Amino acid sequence: LIILGRVAKLVLEYLRKLFVVSRNEQYRVAVTEETFSRVISFGRQYFDEQSLGRVDAEISWSSSVVGLLVAAEELLRYGVGLIVKAGVMIAISLPLSIAFIVTLPFVNVFLRVINRAVTSISREGVEVERRMRGRVLDLLGSVPLVKAYSQERSASEAYAEVLNEARGVAVRRDRIVSLRYPVEEVFVLLVMLLVQAVVIYMSGDFRPGDLAAFGAFLLLLQQALPDYKYLTVFSLKVAEEIPRLEALTGLYSDDGKFIVPSGSKPFRGLRDAIEVEELTFGYNSGVPVLHEISTTFKAGKLTAVVGHSGAGKTTLVDLIARFYDVAPGMISLDGADIRSFSLDSLHRSMAIVSQDVWLLNRSVRDNLIFGIDRPVSDEELFEALHDVLLADFVRAMASGLDTEIGDRGVRLSGGQRQRLALARALLRDPQILILDEATSALDSVVELKVARAIQHRSSGRTLIIIAHRLSTIREADQIVVLDDGRLVESGKWEDLLEAGGPFSRLHEAQYRLESDSESV
Repeated sequence: LIILGRVAKLVLEYLRKLFVVSRNEQYRVAVTEETFSRVISFGRQYFDEQSLGRVDAEISWSSSVVGLLVAAEELLRYGVGLIVKAGVMIAISLPLSIAFIVTLPFVNVFLRVINRAVTSISREGVEVERRMRGRVLDLLGSVPLVKAYSQERSASEAYAEVLNEARGVAVRRDRIVSLRYPVEEVFVLLVMLLVQAVVIYMSGDFRPGDLAAFGAFLLLLQQALPDYKYLTVFSLKVAEEIPRLEALTGLYSDDGKFIVPSGSKPFRGLRDAIEVEELTFGYNSGVPVLHEISTTFKAGKLTAVVGHSGAGKTTLVDLIARFYDVAPGMISLDGADIRSFSLDSLHRSMAIVSQDVWLLNRSVRDNLIFGIDRPVSDEELFEALHDVLLADFVRAMASGLDTEIGDRGVRLSGGQRQRLALARALLRDPQILILDEATSALDSVVELKVARAIQHRSSGRTLIIIAHRLSTIREADQIVVLDDGRLVESGKWEDLLEAGGPFSRLHEAQYRLESDSESV
C-alpha cells in the first residue's frame, strides 16, 4: 500500500505539472498575442519614431507578466503554508514565536533597500536591452551596406559595446541580489540564537513536555523558513520586473501612439471626388509639412502629383490613405469627412505602392495575395505579373510562384521588387490606386510600358500618381504641383507648359538632365 500510495502521488504530481505547464503556455500565448495586437494598432507615426528593436523588446516582455502570475500563484501556496505554520508555532510557544517575529522587521527593511536598488538597476537594464535589440536589427538589416564598406569589424564592435553595457548592468544587479542569501542565513542564525536565549531564560521553569514542545517548534521553524525565503525571492522578482511591467503598461496608454481613429460608416466606393480643403499637416507640432492645401481628385480620373523632393507629395497621399490623422483641414470623399468611414472599408477600396517597397520573407505567391481575402487562381496572378512585365521572369524561377524571395525581397532586383508590389496592388482590384514613385527603380523604357499598362488596367478607377519621370503622366487628367508644402498650380499637361510656371520649369530641368545623360 505504501508503494502504491507513493506511485499514485508521483502520477498526480506529474499530471499537475502537465496541467500547470499547459495553462502557463496558454497564458503566455494569450498575453503575447494581445500585446502584439495592441502594438500593431498604433499609428504609422509611432513606428516612424520608434526603433524596431525597442518595439520588439517590449512585445517580448509580455511573457514577464506570465512569469509573475505563475510566481504569484506559488506565493499564495507558500503564504498560506507560512500562516498555518506560524499559527501552530504560536500555539506551541508564544515567547518563542515572538522571538521569531522580532527579527522580521529588520530583515524586511534590508530587503526593501535591496529591492529598490534592483529596480533602479533593472531600469538601466531595460534601456540597454532596447538598445541591444535595436542594434541587432539595425545591423542585420544593413548587411549589404556593411559588406559594401567592409565594416564587419566595426559592426561587431558596435554590438559588443552594447553587450558590454548589458554585462556591466547584470554584474551590478547580481552583486546586490547576492546579498540576499547571506542576509537570510544571518537571519536564520539570529532567530536560532534568540530562540536559544529564550529557552535558556526559561530553562529554570521547564515542565515535563517543554523539551518536546521546543523540538516541535524548531521543526516547524525549519519548515517555515523556506516559505519565508520564497516570499523574499518573489519580492526580488517583482523588483526586477517592475521596469518591464512599466513599459508594458505604457503600451496600453494611448499617449504618443498616434492611433488613427476608425469611423463607423462603411465606405462603399468613390462616385464623385476626393476633396482636400485647407489641409495643414506636420509630423512634429509647430513644424508643418503641408500648408493649407486645397485641391480635388476626380473619381475615375488620373491625377498626378509632382514637385521637387521634400515638397510634401508623399505626405499628401499618405493622408488620403489615412495613415495619419487629418487636422487641421479636411479630406472628404463624395462630400463626407474621410474620418467618418471605417479604416477597414476604406483600405479595402484602396491600394498604395510606394518607392520603398515592403515585401515579406515568403514566396512570390504569398506576397501577391497578401491582404486579399478571396481565392486567387494562378491565371489571375500571372495576368497581373504580365501587366508589370514580370510574368516570364517568375515562370523561369526555380519554383515559379512558390519561390521564396528572401527578407524584404532581397533575392529580387530593385525594379523586380517594385513590379511585384505593383502586381499585388492590381490584384486587389482597388477603386482608388495610389502610386508613390512606384516605378522609380525601372529604366525609362520599362517604366513607360508598365505605366501605360497600369493606366489601361486602371481605366475607370481613381488613379493618383506621384511621378518619378514626368513623361509617364502626359495623359493625366490633372496635374497638381507642390512646392515646399504648398500647392502652386494645377491643370493639364499642355496648359501648365504654356503657363511657364513651376511645372514648366520642372519639366525643362528634367528634360535637360535626361538629355545630358543621353549625351554622356
